[in-house]
Amino acid sequence: MNRREAIQRVALLMGGAVIGSSLFLEGCTRTASKEVASLFEKDTMDLLGDLAEAILPKTSTPGAKEAGVGEFIPVMIRDCYSPEDQKSFMEGLAKIDDRANEKHGKDFQQLSSEEQLAFVNEYDKEASEYQKNKKEDDANHFFTMLKQLTLTGFFTSEVGMKQALNYVKIPGRYDGDFPYKKGDKAWAI
Repeated sequence: MNRREAIQRVALLMGGAVIGSSLFLEGCTRTASKEVASLFEKDTMDLLGDLAEAILPKTSTPGAKEAGVGEFIPVMIRDCYSPEDQKSFMEGLAKIDDRANEKHGKDFQQLSSEEQLAFVNEYDKEASEYQKNKKEDDANHFFTMLKQLTLTGFFTSEVGMKQALNYVKIPGRYDGDFPYKKGDKAWAI
């Protein structure tokens, strides 16, 4: 094989890899139903950001809202969740303000930080119980999906990786016996 043939074969392989990856990624995207499309409205993304902030609030590091989790969740629900889970998520989200009004007499976003924390803790207990008892074909609980997406969105964001975790842009060699001090941040690589 001469140099020209080698270059042609590499170009063919690389072209196939690029075309194959784009076809693979296109397969992950779903068109949004009318209900799911409503997640992209500003008011809804603000509510999602506030819910995420109640789950992962600002402390010495930024919270979920600063990491843009409210904008991350709609994309993930639209593109990566089954229609059953999308429906469960939309139904759960629609009940947030009703439930907050029933318990506290005001919408979720009008609650104090302490009331929001109590609200999401109550939802978390309910979701844990639901997940334990659900059948295999049942949709996931709304709050379970919200919590998972909040954590994923935060810890994969620039803010989460660089300010909440120890971040190494180009990691070095693997050291399985690296000394750990209690209270150290986890590593993001």
